[in-house]
Amino acid sequence: MKNQDKIFRFLNKAGDLKSTIRYITLKDGRKESSAEHSWRLVLMVMIMGKGMKINTDKAMKIALVHDIAEAVTGDINYDKVASGEISKKEKQRMEEKAMKEILGPLDLKNKKEIYNLWKEYENSPTREAKFVKALDKLETLLSLAESGHKTYLGHPEFIPNYADQAVNNFPELKSMLKEIKLKIKKEFKKGKIPWKKEYNN
Repeated sequence: MKNQDKIFRFLNKAGDLKSTIRYITLKDGRKESSAEHSWRLVLMVMIMGKGMKINTDKAMKIALVHDIAEAVTGDINYDKVASGEISKKEKQRMEEKAMKEILGPLDLKNKKEIYNLWKEYENSPTREAKFVKALDKLETLLSLAESGHKTYLGHPEFIPNYADQAVNNFPELKSMLKEIKLKIKKEFKKGKIPWKKEYNN
């Protein structure tokens, strides 16, 4: 019962991801939660991972926990880092502290497994982590394509090439990126947002 109580405490804290709001606006006009983003990312890993010479089960686990620190820190999105509002170093410091808080109640075995999966995503030394990172960016772009140009506030110029570098590791994903970019290009045109030549790369 004591161990069960610790698991409940962990699940309670991790469950805050369901109410952690991302900058993405969904098709129905409400803001997306980090948990919703993570769910579709796991689904993408399961489907797109077939035939990719990766450990799909491990990749799905990485996707499941990749944003878990946001249950404490909130969504520190790419826009904030790219614009210099917050540094990468500060983001890392905040997330490390958050992981200690979230994983605190768990037994050592579970704590190490979840932390190591999360850290693997952060550092991306493995093919599995790189794959999840590429799909993470594609999932975000897909959400932006679905929500439309009216939600492209702040720095829309960061959107078109957002996934390029990550997808370069996986030529198999380039056709998916191309299709999503075409959808976003149409939204830029509707919103009279300039589309530069380098966005097509």
